[in-house]
Amino acid sequence: MSAEADGDLVRLAVGLGRALAAEGVRAGTARARAFALALRAAPPASIGDLYWTARIAMLPRIEDLQAFNTAFFSSWGNPADPDMLRLLAESVQHFPASALTATEQRAIAPLPSEEFAGESDAEDAPFVLAMASPEERLAERDFADFSEDERANMLRLIGRLRAAVETRPSRRRRPDLQGDRLDLRATARAAARTSGELIRRKRTQRRPRVRPLVFLCDVSGSMAPYARALIQYARANAFARPRVRAFAFATRLTDLGPALSRTSDAAASRAVTERLQDFGGGTRIGAALRAFNDRYAQRGAARGGTVVILSDGWERDDPELVRSQMERLARLSRRIVWVNPQKKHPAFEPLALGMAAALPFVDAFVGGHNLRTLDAVAEAIEGTGEGSR
Repeated sequence: MSAEADGDLVRLAVGLGRALAAEGVRAGTARARAFALALRAAPPASIGDLYWTARIAMLPRIEDLQAFNTAFFSSWGNPADPDMLRLLAESVQHFPASALTATEQRAIAPLPSEEFAGESDAEDAPFVLAMASPEERLAERDFADFSEDERANMLRLIGRLRAAVETRPSRRRRPDLQGDRLDLRATARAAARTSGELIRRKRTQRRPRVRPLVFLCDVSGSMAPYARALIQYARANAFARPRVRAFAFATRLTDLGPALSRTSDAAASRAVTERLQDFGGGTRIGAALRAFNDRYAQRGAARGGTVVILSDGWERDDPELVRSQMERLARLSRRIVWVNPQKKHPAFEPLALGMAAALPFVDAFVGGHNLRTLDAVAEAIEGTGEGSR
């Protein structure tokens, strides 16, 4: 793709970001960049494709759907376009009809059919179509409830989620007009080219460096469906950003690094299955954490980064080992995110011994039981969201 075309994609993404900001929705530059990359990878063939690409990449929360629709349709929508009307109708199920304006309610009213051609009341009455698209239904479904056929679609949708990126200033510096430090050497060289006349001061800024991200996934019997989803999310992050590693554990710790580099979901699933010798077995969280700390974390895999642990906290061994290894991991890493699918239950309490032992060292505690809550995992990795502490 040419540089001019890339520039058009960037302007398109930035324009939608500004429209969202005008509606009170802060999508952020990371989502705008993901939107531009998605458009470059899969150019939309219709306005409908553009809508869904923008919604997946740029919608921060489902509560912001109404504001997103307003921003999108005001930017590119044609009120008389049937495709646009259908898209708006399919998206209103997430907020009540009373939240819609009168114009929007009229816009999504279905056309009168021949069956009601003679009934003026049916033709005039406003009607809000509340139907969920297949993607929306999959987004709300628990990972454990997916069939084999639906699991492939689920993995594909996870691959389209935004990557979680957290950066820190590095020691290396780069030229920057608004930098925080004066570059005396560059300033002197520039002055030498103008006969010693100081025309412009050169400044530098510290380069951003992406922090490490590590996934530790419990693949015991009860956690297997959720582990598949989180491993796929780890793959999506590994494709989008550097310094991502993934491990799985049940009774032993397994490095899933080779599986992350597979290009297809099916090949990655086969690679994970081949590498795991204890898939669906019991759980030894403390032993797995000790193996990770000894072999990888101590050598810098998690130093200064974020560790995401997926487990329900059921421990076969002494929970004191979980406590001591979590304390050790907390000293080595910057942030620990614990993903427990059981948190989806309103009356959930961390009563499992392993979970209770680990919780004091956890910086963010989230659910992660469906596609919708994976966005909360991303926010927890970045240090935002309701689950962060």
